[in-house]
Amino acid sequence: MVKVRMNTADVAAEVKCLRRLIGMRCSNVYDLSPKTYMFKLMNSSGVTESGESEKVLLLMESGVRLHTTAYVRDKSTTPSGFTLKLRKHIRTRRLEDVRQLGYDRIILFQFGLGSNAHYIILELYAQGNILLTDSEFLVMTLLRSHRKG
Repeated sequence: MVKVRMNTADVAAEVKCLRRLIGMRCSNVYDLSPKTYMFKLMNSSGVTESGESEKVLLLMESGVRLHTTAYVRDKSTTPSGFTLKLRKHIRTRRLEDVRQLGYDRIILFQFGLGSNAHYIILELYAQGNILLTDSEFLVMTLLRSHRKG
């Protein structure tokens, strides 16, 4: 199966749609594969008309795609170390911002405010990457590391 990668216009359009998630809290993070992660976001402002909290599943695949989904996929029974680190630092935090960096295929997610902020940076080019940084953008963990030969 050939995966069609998102271009910069696709990323800009998706980021514009994802901005509606600002204000929601991250209730959990799951790994679906070594490159694919699902973030469960819950509406922190109460309940919907049907009496339930609004739930959104945000899917990120390093180097390939990001979008919301209603389809619940099978999750890994044992979370990876990367997933555990993401959970430790962003679970229960509010999504404060979603933006594309310049005209690049890089998306920045801000969870929390001020010195308590953490950022998830998703790269959608080449093999891509997902990084977790602190409020000063110091890398705490990353999905894929590589060394120059």
